[in-house]
This record gives sequence, structure tokens and C-alpha cells, in this order.
Amino acid sequence: MRETAAVAKRPLSDKSKSQVRPLRRGVFVFPVAYLFGIMTAFGLGMGWQAYMVLKQWNKPRNYFSMEVANQLIDCYVWALVAIGIWQVMRLFSMQGPKWKRDVAAHIVIAAVNAPVATLAYMAVIAVTRLGIQDMSISARLKLNLRAEFIPNMVEYFTILAILASIEYYRNYRRGQQETFRLQHALMESKLQALRAQLNPHFLFNAMNSVSCLLHRDPGAADQMLSRIANLLRLTLARDDSREIGLLEEIELAEEYLEIQRIRFGSRMKLEIDIADETLEARVPNMLLQPLVENACVHGVARTRGDCKLEITTRVDGSDLVIGIYNDGPPVRPDWKTRSGIGLRNTIERLALLYGNRASLELTSLGQGAQLRVRIPLTPQASSRELFDQLTTSTPAQSAVM
Repeated sequence: MRETAAVAKRPLSDKSKSQVRPLRRGVFVFPVAYLFGIMTAFGLGMGWQAYMVLKQWNKPRNYFSMEVANQLIDCYVWALVAIGIWQVMRLFSMQGPKWKRDVAAHIVIAAVNAPVATLAYMAVIAVTRLGIQDMSISARLKLNLRAEFIPNMVEYFTILAILASIEYYRNYRRGQQETFRLQHALMESKLQALRAQLNPHFLFNAMNSVSCLLHRDPGAADQMLSRIANLLRLTLARDDSREIGLLEEIELAEEYLEIQRIRFGSRMKLEIDIADETLEARVPNMLLQPLVENACVHGVARTRGDCKLEITTRVDGSDLVIGIYNDGPPVRPDWKTRSGIGLRNTIERLALLYGNRASLELTSLGQGAQLRVRIPLTPQASSRELFDQLTTSTPAQSAVM
């Protein structure tokens, strides 16, 4: 035999797909039934090849069954040797700082294994009485011990190289899995921190609006407090989902704008235009509230007369585009470096959720300011889904005998 078996991967169970487990080293790298199945097919192929070669040489007493049996015995012996090598690699893995010691150990083991493999092969030959017509068992044993020593060493190290490569790949995927898990946890913690940052920021601005009305119009201030309480209830009732429906996000933004309508009165002209094809879109949780707040604070509040505030959504290719326009003061050239918490928070969350597929632009348009958010209409797989794909495609559990 001059070839070794290829590696097969055991399919993961449903439980292992839904729950990530540390990589555990099994009895063998894949089910032993697969190993012997591969070796059987290999032995049949080698037996057929040997039969055809001897047939061309016109060798007498050349039987296909005899050649196949001879090759199968050799294949099964080396299948057992491969299992033994895998167990030896528990002690001498050839990975890490002691790889030189491991190589030396495997050289010694290979030298011991070479005659042992020949003896095991000849023991089966002696029992089955295969191929003893031309040569006695003792003569054939002496010949094989001399002729097969170096080939057996080569076969040992061929199997060792394959198994070491498999072990290296498994360790690499385990490290990749752990890195992805840490990155996912870090991203989740950042998103939660950014969202938590919005609540005190919003509350501070809302209370500031109440203080502006408290002495001028106590009734309006009381009505605003009632609206703020309702808005906080809506906010706290939400779950921790990273994305929600666009209409739900618009509803929350409208609740906030009703508070601002009490403050600014009839001079704030609100228009909301939601395109039909965007009704089923999903957007980041708490996306619009800080943006419309920014438009009110930096647009409507700084305008003496009437101020138009317009919210629009549309589809552009595979992207959802959300526009927020107000005809207040134009945008400062240095807005990126001097933006407040709301814009900075939103930009960072978009980068975490969508990477370079999302953008936020703030430009002057006519006498006012136009903010445009672009996100994927059909978002790419979330990091949770990517993580599940990675772990289910990784050989997280090795096979056993």
C-alpha cells in the first residue's frame, strides 16, 4: 500500500448546531467505519491494478481474488496503524515549542512500527495462506522485513503528515471560532452601550424643553411631561433587538416630534412621506429619534419663523435611504468633528451593524440642512448568523470509534 485515506467530516447534530462547544479531540479524526470503507475501496483498486499488471506479464496462478485479498490485508493493517498514530499524537503532536522532540519521537516510533507492520501483515498471510505457492512464509517474511522497512517508514510519515495537517487545521478553525465569538461579544457590548447612551441624552434634552415652557406656559409644560412619560414607556417597552420595523421606528419618532410640536407650536411644519416599498424594511433600533432630535435642536430651535421638517424614505437599488430635511440654518463645514452625541452615536452604530454598506451624510440644501442615511434594504447576514454559519461549518466535534 502506498496511499493513505482521505479525511471525512462527520455531520454535526442539531444540538451542536445550536450550541457552540469547545473543540474536543476524539478517538480518531473521522469515524473508523469511514476509514475502513475508504481502505476497502483503495484495496480493491490496488488489487485490480496488480492483477492487470501480472496478467500482462503472463504470470501463472494469477487470480484477481488473491491480489485483492493481499492488498486488502495491507490496507487494513495500515488503517490500524493510522489509528495508532492518531493516539500517539496526543503525546507528540508536532505542534508547539517541543516539535523537535516530537519529530525525534516519531522517527523512533516509525522505525519500530516498520517491522511490526510487516509482522502483522505476514501473520494474516500465514493464517489465510495467501500467496504461499511461490514462496514459503519464512522466506517471504525475511524478504519483506528487508524490502519493506524504508517503504513502511515512508508510509508512516505520510500518514503522520496528513493527520498533523488535519490537527493544525482544526486548531486554526477553533482559534478562528474563538476570535469571532470575542468579536461578536465586543460588538454586542458596544451596541448596548451606545443605545444606553441615548436615553440620558434624550431625557436631558426633553427636560430642557420642559424648563423652557415651565414659566411661560405651565399647561403646555404639563402636557409635554405627559408626552415624555409616554415616550419613555414606549422606549423601555422595546426589546434589545438590534433591528426593528421601519414603521415602529417612525411611530417612536412621531411621539418625540409631538413633544417638540408642543414646544415650537404651529411654526414647526412636519411632513412624513414613507414610500410603499419601504414599509417592510428593518432599521437599527433607535435610529430616527436622535436624528429628528438633532434636526429640532439645530434646525427648528434656531429658526425665528416657520420651519419645515420633512422625513422621507425611498428605495435606491438594494439600499434603503432615509432623508431628514429642515430649512433651518445650513450645515457647518466642520460638522463631522463637532457633531453631538446623537450623530456620533448613530454613525458608530451604523458602522458596527453594516460596515461600509451604510453611510450618513449631512449637507446643506438650499437654505436648510439635509441628512441622508443609507443602509441595506435587505441587510447582509447579521453577525449572529455569520457566527452560526462559521460554527456549524467548523468540525467542532471530532468523530469517535
